[in-house]
Amino acid sequence: MISWRIVNESSSSVSVEIFQRHAWRYTYFTPYCTDATIPNGQPLLGSGSYSCVSTCPSGLSTFGNVQVPCTGYNIGEQYAMGEGRFQISVPHNSSFIAVFTNSAWFDLVTGINLVWSVAVQIQTFKRIDNGQYNHAPIITMLPIYRLRNKISYSLKINVADNDFDPYICLWSTGSKQCGGLSNSVPGGIIDNYGCYLNFTPQIIGYYAAAITAEDFILLPSNISSTAYLSQVPIQFVFHVYNSTDPCVTGPIYIGDLVPDICIYMGVGDTYITRVRFQVQCTNATVASIISVNLIGLTTTALQQDPSDSTIFVFLANFTSSANQIGQNLYCFSGVDSIGNQGDSACLRFTVFSQISSLQPLYTSNATHYPTGTVSKTTSVWTILTGSTVYQRPTTETYIRFKLTSDNTDYYILNVVTATDNVLYLTNSIVINTAVIWTPGEQFYIYFDPGVLDEEGATDSCTKVAMPITDPNFWPFNIPYESTITSTTTTSTTSVSSTTTMRTIPTRQTLETSSSTTSVTIATTTIVTTTVTLTNPATIAQQSEQLSISSIVLITLASLCVSACLIWSSFSIIRIYLIRSFLLDSALRQQFLSMHSIPIRDEQMSSKPQHKLTIRHFPQHTF
Repeated sequence: MISWRIVNESSSSVSVEIFQRHAWRYTYFTPYCTDATIPNGQPLLGSGSYSCVSTCPSGLSTFGNVQVPCTGYNIGEQYAMGEGRFQISVPHNSSFIAVFTNSAWFDLVTGINLVWSVAVQIQTFKRIDNGQYNHAPIITMLPIYRLRNKISYSLKINVADNDFDPYICLWSTGSKQCGGLSNSVPGGIIDNYGCYLNFTPQIIGYYAAAITAEDFILLPSNISSTAYLSQVPIQFVFHVYNSTDPCVTGPIYIGDLVPDICIYMGVGDTYITRVRFQVQCTNATVASIISVNLIGLTTTALQQDPSDSTIFVFLANFTSSANQIGQNLYCFSGVDSIGNQGDSACLRFTVFSQISSLQPLYTSNATHYPTGTVSKTTSVWTILTGSTVYQRPTTETYIRFKLTSDNTDYYILNVVTATDNVLYLTNSIVINTAVIWTPGEQFYIYFDPGVLDEEGATDSCTKVAMPITDPNFWPFNIPYESTITSTTTTSTTSVSSTTTMRTIPTRQTLETSSSTTSVTIATTTIVTTTVTLTNPATIAQQSEQLSISSIVLITLASLCVSACLIWSSFSIIRIYLIRSFLLDSALRQQFLSMHSIPIRDEQMSSKPQHKLTIRHFPQHTF
């Protein structure tokens, strides 16, 4: 199988990635492929290169290498197979055919020493429907199928188109596409639109099938249409044999996962699943597994279930890589101890990129709001879905509100159970959240695979069901908050009044006395400061330090001090007025006495006179 896609471009050319998968006779290359060599990418299988045979761009007469690392094998069926990728630079707007050809096939029912030839058409034009480059389909078939003679079989041709374009399947034609395999499956019929091969073998031996898949923008009404976007070849083998055993049904795949389910994975993720088969013939066991293994996939040894002797199980462990973005089919079937091979089943490990998606709401940048800076209490989020009606999925999947800083989940909704929070309406999806967003943080909304499930869809691998994981699709941020803090400063002013006893001068010295009265005035000043907090933890700390009860207490204390200050001020004024009045009266009486009564110097009596002196002490700030 040979496929391709465009992974990069410059002003003059594009980088075309060639994806290839080949199987060879097990003993043809050494060292032999084993479970121990596969993790190390050994051995390398195949030899040769590709030749351009039609409308070749300059410098591409031959290119690439067909060598691939071994990824799987079956000693009983005598094959080892592998897959790999390489890139070539091709000018814009090119269309050419490349072939891998050599000889020879092992002996087939339809011929001996036949030449093989596999042809792929590559085009570097941009599509007229979306202005993007095309991705050719990928076909995944088992290297070999064991068929009992004169039994009718219907084999599914497993195609994955990562643009989700319609496609058809048909027999390869011409020497470039199929070498010597013209009419190599006598009586075989292909369901072109359903992609099934129906075959009832009549002669024991080996057959080789050569099939081509073509993808289109619109599905053609005629399979002879030349409006295809690409042509991708696949070739595989039938081993037809006789058996007298009355049981003809091979082991059936029973899970754990549903066949053809899309298993969505990010780059670098690992997924482990059990693969279980149940034998259908009495006293039979599962003798071996025929499979197409991916790079990054390993399996454990096949074991019989201790609780059910008819069930056999192994673990499949797949870790994705960046060049596997798209659908990667892991296909397999079980062969029982009688020789019956069961129907094949496939798991679609679909690797997605965080910064892009084929989901239509993403590619069209559908209207969604709010975005940008929003309040921390924002709770309603809406995306308009246009004419496509989306339905609530039945399999657990989530809408996630993620922190931009580390991509962790801040708030999640299971759309299956959160029926009040996620509303699937005719032309929109409305999300209701119940969370306070952290001030100063940035977030984005992330849609798991399957959240956006088109009404009436039954296939999990559709363009509509793809995730939206790009942080730039629906970002929003919460502004930093400001908080008000109060600082109370108490200053004390001491006011002292001194009363000095003054005497009328005489010829003898008289004792003088003075008394001092002091009044202390306390003043409370409240200074309000606005502080912008850059850390939410600081807000919590300030709130803890200055509780509501503290604020009330400070306010009451301030009022009490102010009342005391006012009372003290009035008291001082009253004392001043009283003393001024008394002084004035005393002076008046003295004056009258001096004019009406003779006074001897020795016996002069004095009336005290009062002088009010106010001394101010400096203010002190505490």
